[in-house]
Amino acid sequence: MNILITGATGFLGTQLTQKLVNDSHHVYLLVRNRKKLEPLYQSLTDEQQELVHVVEGDLLQAELGITPEQKTALQGQIDALYHTAAYLSFDEAERDLVFDINLYGTKRALAFAKSIGVKTFIHVSTAYTLGEATTGYENLHPTDGAFVNTYEESKCFAEHEVMAEQDNLKTVIVRPAIIIGNSQSGEADTTFGLYGILRTVYLLKKRAQRKSDDHIFHLLIEEDTVSNLVPVDFVIDVLHASLTHGQAGTIYHATNPNPPTNGEIFTAIKEGMDFDQVKIVSYDEKGELSEEEQRLNQPLEVFKQYLNRSITFDRKNVKALLNQTNQQDLNMDHDMLLRIVDGFLEEQ
Repeated sequence: MNILITGATGFLGTQLTQKLVNDSHHVYLLVRNRKKLEPLYQSLTDEQQELVHVVEGDLLQAELGITPEQKTALQGQIDALYHTAAYLSFDEAERDLVFDINLYGTKRALAFAKSIGVKTFIHVSTAYTLGEATTGYENLHPTDGAFVNTYEESKCFAEHEVMAEQDNLKTVIVRPAIIIGNSQSGEADTTFGLYGILRTVYLLKKRAQRKSDDHIFHLLIEEDTVSNLVPVDFVIDVLHASLTHGQAGTIYHATNPNPPTNGEIFTAIKEGMDFDQVKIVSYDEKGELSEEEQRLNQPLEVFKQYLNRSITFDRKNVKALLNQTNQQDLNMDHDMLLRIVDGFLEEQ
């Protein structure tokens, strides 16, 4: 197949590209800057590189910033478009930019897909378009609900735009939960969620070693709450399966069927870092933290709603998809969590 990918230089887009060229698909990568593709090319063989085609453009521009000549060359040639590009920001001051990329960028991608005769449009959303609810279903969530942040709101609106095009395109939505590194290698390229915690604990250990300090540091995270972590390779498997077996107008939750509790995650972090001088405590104990500890916890505030709220995700559609493609569902155990921690440490 010939497959166009937006967001190709991102963590998910890069992994997806590698998966597709491994299957001998031709991939067309929408990029603003060719230099950002250098790490991707370095990971591919010479034969695989011949399957990669660069399409210079910009999601913020009409026609995706693609020249008329390039558009003509793509006309009728693209079988599927993976829309992975997004702007992950929780900063309300960036609301206009978040919506311009996540909502209006999606509308521009849909319009371009229709104009060149793309058959299948696979949209990468987020499992957190459910807003403040605690149960997420594999259908569209209302756009007039209460959202945790601008990012979630913009992605919810974008989903409605995608599904509104069902008469013109085969549209599929894949909703990943909190993406982490590769389940086997631990390799990652993200600072979101879990990695903010890993970075905090890592710096605390360095500080304790430097000062020969045996102080116990307290982080505000609810021990029994589950965090829906999903390794990037599992998300890629779901995206890949949706290319061949995804049903039109269907939403798939690329979520963890048995997500770990924060207590289990921290057990793995402390073991993997060989550092016991950190303890997680409930937000009920926030007033008992020292001023220094309150400062240490400040960077984690942005992830509070993701690390301290247990959410149940319906997975009927994704389980059927995995069964159709004979793929195993995610089974995250302690050893996998340790590999994720080790992958983080190797990058430090």
